[in-house]
Amino acid sequence: MLIEPPFEEDETTYLLKSETNKKHLLKALENVEKGNLIFVNLDEYEKIVFEPQSYKIEED
Repeated sequence: MLIEPPFEEDETTYLLKSETNKKHLLKALENVEKGNLIFVNLDEYEKIVFEPQSYKIEED
């Protein structure tokens, strides 16, 4: 039985395989070079995303 080791691929190589991903990645790099950045406060983001939600279930 022949068992091949798993092939590990660099993330950039993987993204560049798809034309859509390639365009998106290159546009993102261009934005970084121009200083067009969006800063996200991850602590605030976590509060919104991971905050427990309460739902009211109405019965007929």
